Amino acid sequence: MHITKIELEDIKSHRETTFTFQRGTTAITGENGAGKTTIIEAVAWTLFDLLDYKKDDFVRRGAKKGVARVTFESGLDGREYTIHRDTGTGYYVYDPQLKTRIAEKKEEVTRFLWSHLGVEAGTDLDALFRRAIGVPQGTFTAVFLETPTERKKAFDKLLKVEEYRQGAEKLRETARFIEQKITSVREKIARAEGELARFEIVEEELEKFTGQLNELTETLETTEKEVAEKSESVKKFDDIERKVNELKTAFEKLQNERSRAEFLRGQKENELVQARNAAEKVKAVAEDHQKHTDALGKLKELERERALRENLNLERRKIETSQINVKSEQKRLQENLEKALAAHKEIEKLRPSAAEQETLEKMRDDVIEQLASVREKENQIRSLDGKMNDLRGKFIKNKEQIKEAETKTEAAKDYEFLQKRDSEITRDITRFRAKLEHDEQFQAEVKNGLCPILSQKCLNLKPGETLESFLKNQFTEVRVQISTLETEQKTISDKLRSARDADKFSAMLETLKARETEIADEGKSYKAEKENLLKEIGDFEKIQRDLSNTEAKLKELNNPKARIQILEAETKNEILIREKLSEIEKNIERLESDLRLNAESLEIYKDLDANWKVYSDQRDRTANAHREFLVNEANALSLPEREKAFAAAEDELKTLTENLGKAENEFSSASKDYDRERHQSEKVSLLEAERRLAETRANLGITQKLKAQAEAELNRLAEIRKAMQSEFLEKEKLEKVAETTEFIRETLKKSAPLVAKNYIYYVSLEANQMFREISGNAERTLKWTEDYGIVLEENGYERPFVNLSGGEQMAAALSVRLALLKQLSDVRLAFFDEPTTNMDAARRERLAEQISHITERKTFDQLFVISHDDTFEGYVDNVVSVGGKDEKFN
Repeated sequence: MHITKIELEDIKSHRETTFTFQRGTTAITGENGAGKTTIIEAVAWTLFDLLDYKKDDFVRRGAKKGVARVTFESGLDGREYTIHRDTGTGYYVYDPQLKTRIAEKKEEVTRFLWSHLGVEAGTDLDALFRRAIGVPQGTFTAVFLETPTERKKAFDKLLKVEEYRQGAEKLRETARFIEQKITSVREKIARAEGELARFEIVEEELEKFTGQLNELTETLETTEKEVAEKSESVKKFDDIERKVNELKTAFEKLQNERSRAEFLRGQKENELVQARNAAEKVKAVAEDHQKHTDALGKLKELERERALRENLNLERRKIETSQINVKSEQKRLQENLEKALAAHKEIEKLRPSAAEQETLEKMRDDVIEQLASVREKENQIRSLDGKMNDLRGKFIKNKEQIKEAETKTEAAKDYEFLQKRDSEITRDITRFRAKLEHDEQFQAEVKNGLCPILSQKCLNLKPGETLESFLKNQFTEVRVQISTLETEQKTISDKLRSARDADKFSAMLETLKARETEIADEGKSYKAEKENLLKEIGDFEKIQRDLSNTEAKLKELNNPKARIQILEAETKNEILIREKLSEIEKNIERLESDLRLNAESLEIYKDLDANWKVYSDQRDRTANAHREFLVNEANALSLPEREKAFAAAEDELKTLTENLGKAENEFSSASKDYDRERHQSEKVSLLEAERRLAETRANLGITQKLKAQAEAELNRLAEIRKAMQSEFLEKEKLEKVAETTEFIRETLKKSAPLVAKNYIYYVSLEANQMFREISGNAERTLKWTEDYGIVLEENGYERPFVNLSGGEQMAAALSVRLALLKQLSDVRLAFFDEPTTNMDAARRERLAEQISHITERKTFDQLFVISHDDTFEGYVDNVVSVGGKDEKFN
């Protein structure tokens, strides 16, 4: 594959920039800060999901969103595709030929890139770019200068060596799961053998229940006939009894209705008398009731006039109150006017003192600002003292943790052996418990010393030894073995727990040592900062004396500025006071006019109180007659209705008396044909027969249920016998799977170092060839070692990477990284950011020449060299010069 175009919009220093590229070697040149490295970062972010800082920092200053688009020709199908990514959420693959998006979101885009970059699915694209394709500026040789442990972390991830170890570790859980399944199947087989011992007993119970069921069926038929005969006899007596009871109920109902009718006739008679009396009383007081009603109407009209008069009186009182308030306000305003005139004179006297006060206050503010600065520095010093004390505590604690970690790391050596032995003990305990359970079931089936299988005495017993004692001895031996294994397992578990803890401490040791150095550096920084602050504080006592003198002078002046402000506030109101006094005089005249009009309106109501007394006396005089009329009016009006109700009650009583006589005769006639004693005797006989019938049915149901249970139990035992065969097959299958799983796990564990070794061998061969071409010396041999270090063999001696010159380190690192890229993927492009660092002019020229040869030999399709000098311009196929901001290139 090769990149054909890169488009940047609002990315760092690029507003809207487009770069087009051809196959071969391309030099990207320009001054520092021109945006050369940004091109690599855009490719890394878009194609390899690598960005070493926040997306917001990748956006050009002042812009809301940045966009990067990389167009490349795929080595898979030879077609062009564009990868679009922005700092928002946009991330997709665009097909220019189809003019549509063919993959969206990170997951789909990543799968597309794995395929078209020619790398295995699941490859960490971030690590591939960081370690081989586009190593960040200034870090080209860094990883080879790290410790073997750090190099292993970096390259194991890239070579996927760790995946083999992780696969083997995950299969450990699978092996344990299979072992648990085997144990479970063995337990099921043992339980099934115990259950099948009841097969013959269940068959005998089934035969017994079948006989009982036949007997109960015959008894049920006889009892049902008897119950039918008795039920018919009782039914005839029940019909007669029901008829007698109905007649009796009708007779008693009529008796109750007649009593109710007699009561109702008396009630209606009383109501009629009350209505006649009320009519006579209403007639007697009707005239006085009318006078009372007329008086109430007049008083209501006078009440309305009284309310109007009260409103006028209230209005008069308000006017008088307003006159008092206005005159009081007039007096207050005149006093305030006199004060305002006096304030003008006092302000002129205070002007010189106010100017002196302003000068002193400025001096005081300057001194206070100096004091605040000193106090802030003192607080910073106290804060630094606290931080240094905390660091001392952390340093001591970290030192103790390092010592503890170094002590406990030794215990991690036996972890694998202890884990394996723990699994073996678990399997042995499970096997012995299954055997013990099986033997105990076998012992339960032993009767009279005979073998339950052959039904005869066991021929393998010693003289005088019984089968029961033999089995008992076997149980003792098995239990002793189980107890011994459990004791050992407890010891192993304790050691295994210690080993796990030790393993954790081993991982912590490097971190703790690094933390020790960080704490020491931080303490030195705090100490230097404290010394600088002490120098900046200066003469604190002189500043305090200046502040005291200034405040004493201000106190002596007694704040003339504030007094002027108060007096000026009084003088500002002078015009307003004069306007208000003029308004008050107008209000006084208006209120006197309102008071005269109010007096004229009250003259209309001078006879109101006399008229009120006349009609009040008439109302009180006729009040009793009015109440008597109201009490009896309703009863008097109901007289015609009550006369009709009394007549209806007399008719109803007469009819009920006649019906009662007829019902009494019918009840007496029906009672003569009913024999109550015989009826009760037949009922008792029926209940006894029904009880025996219910008892027989219950026994029949229980027997049927027991028979069904016995049949179901026989069927279940048959299914168990059938299932037990499947369990035996399942056990054999699981044992084979366990054996295969363990084989795969061991193979994966052994494969990890072999895969790494194989990669190292071929990468080393390729890197050596490239290094010889770059250096121009075929007598030196470059080796990539098994700890991922670089060694240069020369004249029979090996020089480690750290002892190489800067130029040699750069050439060696370049060779190894390109060889890695060639071995791990089909990606045939690479970026070199300032690769000539630490090289002299001759080596820069040779490196430039050899990089150009790489594409000439078709080893790589496309190489990008980013440099601020012109070394590469004579050796590359294309040159792109990056200038200032907001330029557009093609």
